[in-house]
Amino acid sequence: MDALIFAHATILTMNSDRVIIEDGAILVTDDRIGAIGKTAELVEANPQEQQIDLSGHIVLPGLIDAHVHTAQCMLRGVSEGKRLADFSNWLFGRIFPLQGSYTEEDARASASLCILEMIKSGTTGFVECLLAERYGFDGIAQLCVDSGIRAALGKVVMDVSPETRDRLGWHHGMWQTRESSIEGTIAAHDAWDGRGDGRLQVWFGCRSAEPANDPSLFDEVSALARDRGMGITIHLAELAHDNQYARAQGYRSHVEFAHGHGLLGPRTVLAHCTIADEQDIALLAKTGTSVAHNPGNNAAAAWGPAPIADMLDAGVNVAIGCDGAPSNANMDVLRDLRIACHTARMRTGTRLALGPEAALEMATINGARALGIGADAGSLEVGKKADFISINTDAAHLQPVWNPVATAVFAAQGGDVDTVVINGQVIMRKREVLTMNEDEILEDVRGRFRDVASRAGVDGLTPEWPIV
Repeated sequence: MDALIFAHATILTMNSDRVIIEDGAILVTDDRIGAIGKTAELVEANPQEQQIDLSGHIVLPGLIDAHVHTAQCMLRGVSEGKRLADFSNWLFGRIFPLQGSYTEEDARASASLCILEMIKSGTTGFVECLLAERYGFDGIAQLCVDSGIRAALGKVVMDVSPETRDRLGWHHGMWQTRESSIEGTIAAHDAWDGRGDGRLQVWFGCRSAEPANDPSLFDEVSALARDRGMGITIHLAELAHDNQYARAQGYRSHVEFAHGHGLLGPRTVLAHCTIADEQDIALLAKTGTSVAHNPGNNAAAAWGPAPIADMLDAGVNVAIGCDGAPSNANMDVLRDLRIACHTARMRTGTRLALGPEAALEMATINGARALGIGADAGSLEVGKKADFISINTDAAHLQPVWNPVATAVFAAQGGDVDTVVINGQVIMRKREVLTMNEDEILEDVRGRFRDVASRAGVDGLTPEWPIV
């Protein structure tokens, strides 16, 4: 068996007692944690094993990003502009035309950039919400396998008629039939679920519950998901018009609409839920449904803030999501934990609304539960998968370390992550990603994004100020 000791770190175990081990060490044996404890004791018991010295580092479970649009990473920054105040203008006039003009190579380039950024900022697993047919599922699935990251890839399912598509100005590249989307998702599940030593999952990524989408789609998808043991992810209860639509369908709220069509449950991740009320929250807790809170994106879009403190108090499994780069700009979970705390405190008017401990739980144990791997990940304990990261605190903005939990949540950022281990494999060491070619990925994107804009015919992407 291959074994390696990561030594001399401050370890945030996130175990049931939330024990913090000073001068701690982790013995990794194959893909799992073989032992964890004080460095001196662990090294004495395993003197023959190679060591990696993490002195001055905070080690914590790998971060889970529960809501990601990999195709949007190449669209970083395109959400700003005076004509984009209305969501429909943003979606149908800018995002859909750009994404709908992607080739499979474009989508893979964007996903490569996204995964590279996530690994470099400490994300070890993620939920992709909407992989369109045109992106080339096989190529992106293989990218996830090769990079070493964990992923639940939500492949798009939708039922929008051609007439509705054309009336809304829905880009044809972002549209497919109900039959092809469901058949394609099932085929992808058969081919890819469990690949990469179990790191890859294939989920249903449902288009939103809105007037454009036939609601019977959700009944069919939820039944298929239950029969096949698949996950479901969907944007839900984002804006006031979502509840208006639900009431027109005979339901009290958007959350209750989702429940009525079988979408709620422990294998479902709902993105946003910014307008969820007390009754909705009780229903989410009762059904064991996970919520992906996206504080950075929502703050940028002027949505919410979501009632996260109320959800956590009610027992809802709330995870964290960075969402998409057009609005949020960065796929940095550490940064967004800080935003989550700040926005929760602003909503409630008290700094006690969300502390660093609860925020870190959202990104680790709650995220692992949302991903369906809570028994194997989310905390650092003997027998669990060896998924963890280290933060190098040898930096002016991280010293002194009074409280390592507060340091990780409020002071650290993705660029401080030094080492990433996933499934027992060292994926990044001293900020060098060992499974991806960073230089090639960056060079490819630098030349590619302008070609996409030209092909899409989208204007207004330049700065408001004159360029000389």
